[in-house]
Amino acid sequence: MKKYFRSILLLILLIPLNSNSQWYIQYQTSINFLNDVRFIDRYTGWACGDNSILKTTNGGINWIPQNAHGYLTQIHPVNDSVAYVCGEYIIMKTTNGGDNWITLREGTNLVPLLNGLWFNNKNTGWFCGRAVTMRTTDGGNTFIDSMYVPNTLNDVHFKNDSVGVIAAWSKTYRTTNSGENWYPVQLPSSLETPFTERLTFQGDTGWTVTWGGTIFKTTNYGVSWDSIVNIPFGGSARAYSIEFSSFNIGYCGGDAGKIFKSTNGGFHWTSQISVGGPFSSIYSYNDSIVWAVNGDIYNTVTGGLTNILFENIIGPDNYKLYQNYPNPFNPNTNIQYDLPIDNFVSIKVYDLIGKEVLTLVNEFKQAGSYIVSFNVSNLSTGIYYYHMVVHSDKIKAGNFEQVRKMILIK
Repeated sequence: MKKYFRSILLLILLIPLNSNSQWYIQYQTSINFLNDVRFIDRYTGWACGDNSILKTTNGGINWIPQNAHGYLTQIHPVNDSVAYVCGEYIIMKTTNGGDNWITLREGTNLVPLLNGLWFNNKNTGWFCGRAVTMRTTDGGNTFIDSMYVPNTLNDVHFKNDSVGVIAAWSKTYRTTNSGENWYPVQLPSSLETPFTERLTFQGDTGWTVTWGGTIFKTTNYGVSWDSIVNIPFGGSARAYSIEFSSFNIGYCGGDAGKIFKSTNGGFHWTSQISVGGPFSSIYSYNDSIVWAVNGDIYNTVTGGLTNILFENIIGPDNYKLYQNYPNPFNPNTNIQYDLPIDNFVSIKVYDLIGKEVLTLVNEFKQAGSYIVSFNVSNLSTGIYYYHMVVHSDKIKAGNFEQVRKMILIK
């Protein structure tokens, strides 16, 4: 067995990203800060920020930079071909999945400072920003500056082509005529300026959060809001992002790299992670698979639950052991594997001379896709191998076997 593993790459210790969660870094930026992340399905998504647009087609295992410029605040993919992005005095669009981005408007004389956008389809969308709302019905060929709004508008959401809601400083706004007119909706708050940043909806039920961590909830798509709870971010820390994947499960992010989770519709929140910069955007594919950006891109496939090491994601067609990601890495990495049928699985890690250093998996597993996350702070720089064997009780020799290499760089 040792001779079989004479060339290898990296190890890992079954520990979450921190003691409170199963969040891990998918992509670290070196210079450019990221502001927003959104997906169109389980695997295809985009992120944007300062002179940056990134795209993934494998759930974030790899993020590929695309041509972009300007300070970009929000991105909205419509399908796998068409996506829009906006920011400080700029609107851009792609029609070929991001291979090329074209500038629709740029400059202080042509477009205001924009904070948010929403598209119902590839042609019809809305923008909001500093004291202005804009609308297009022809894919950005023309824009209608629909209404001056004396406020800073941060996020916009439309449930159909007529009815929409905007989150703004001091209040929210609502339209019933496609954004031609917006009327203010006061929030039930003792604060004169509660400063809401983001919106999230499940049908007519929606949530927004203020800088102070107050959660407001609506059940009539923004006609009225109720203050339901205050999240304890602590001190002067602010909340910036909120996302509900279902009527019960929600995530809220803010300063000090904090993410909180609710499992009862926003009435109670539990701290999950505290890792540094402010989380400005959160996107959920479902209750368990969630991405968040705080300059870098974070991901969880377990809903952020403590000590959950493996998560069934989809039903695969074949056995497969994926390359760990990121690779090379320090100190965290992840290994994904697929099981088309229920089977006994063994995954072990070996060092360069073939010595077994860790057993990652050694148990019977149901069919599905799984991810195991590791922290390698106790290992030295070097090459390691991880070896997967799958066999039923009656086939001890194994009916699937694969080896991959990993690299730890400290």
